[in-house]
Amino acid sequence: MFASALGLATVGPALAQVPPLLTVPDRRVVPGDAPDLGSDAVWKFAASLGGSKTSGNTDSTQLNVTGEAARITDDSKLNLAVRGFYAETNDTRTGANLYLNTQYDRDFTRDWFGFGKLDALRDHPANIHLRTSAFTGVGYHVVRTSENTWDVSGGLGYTEDRYVRPAQVAGALRDEYGRVEGVLSESSSHKLTDTTSIRQKLGVFPNLKNSGEYRVVFDAGLSVAINSALSLTAGWTYRFDSDPGIGVNKVDTVWVTGIGVKWD
Repeated sequence: MFASALGLATVGPALAQVPPLLTVPDRRVVPGDAPDLGSDAVWKFAASLGGSKTSGNTDSTQLNVTGEAARITDDSKLNLAVRGFYAETNDTRTGANLYLNTQYDRDFTRDWFGFGKLDALRDHPANIHLRTSAFTGVGYHVVRTSENTWDVSGGLGYTEDRYVRPAQVAGALRDEYGRVEGVLSESSSHKLTDTTSIRQKLGVFPNLKNSGEYRVVFDAGLSVAINSALSLTAGWTYRFDSDPGIGVNKVDTVWVTGIGVKWD
């Protein structure tokens, strides 16, 4: 058997995502911490690539790519991210999705901030031709230091799913399904050593149109720096949808590793 790999992806059902690559300092100065980035802070960029290829008794291909950009000022943060995953075994596609995300946070006091968030997901193995979401709300900085951050937030938004095949969702056979959703979220980042950092984010999205239904999204990631530009990355993603449609799994998970590069 021949195998080559930039990284490894171990996948449950589809819907892979990789946690954010960029770890940026807090936007406001805390005494003893890093200096203020200023209102004209530069953009920061990161990208990660991982995959594997085998041939012989089993022919398989796996590839995951992630790109992220962030612009930080003294009182705001704009984050843009794109993530893609593809897997094929014996000429049969076993996973394929593309995820786009943008979020803007702006502080209106030392501890409180407002946010706006847009998401788009394409995942045919999960019967999602296109899922689009828009949310807005407020959040609170529970912890804000140069080495540790922890935010909690909540808000409202709207999500619309368009399906690859008609799905039995919310008691009816549908080609698409739109609904108002709430969002309750917490996220944190931690610098464990000079070279090692971790991040995690949990979001719960209750369906306000169909009581009792909800989605859960959890991402966790580890980054170990090789030098100032390169790092080894690992991530785990968990997705739960209480009403994805008949014949579609409620839970999607993915493990990924890869090599990341950062630049300003």
